Amino acid sequence: MQKNVNLCVDLKTVMQRDAHLEEGHPYTGLLTRDGEEHFIFEESCRRGRCPRNPKLFDGDYCSLVHMQNGKYQIHMKTIDASSIEDRRELAFNVYSELLTAFDIID
Repeated sequence: MQKNVNLCVDLKTVMQRDAHLEEGHPYTGLLTRDGEEHFIFEESCRRGRCPRNPKLFDGDYCSLVHMQNGKYQIHMKTIDASSIEDRRELAFNVYSELLTAFDIID
């Protein structure tokens, strides 16, 4: 195990509930070095054991995961076709949720 202290770094956080990191509170997510002395932490919306590809968004129609290769992947959830009354409304709801998920990537 190698330990290191990174001093004077910029850390951007994408959090699910807390606006700021709370002292002594463990967070599950992904820490990425995206530049010289610049890091981004994205908190997973799942609780419990840390997954290999953390889920950053979990909506009614889709979810967003951060893959190990650094890319993001959208997963569509199963839709019950018999319950759809207005296809345009469903499409708009999916579109709105995708925009919300993409705001996390920013």
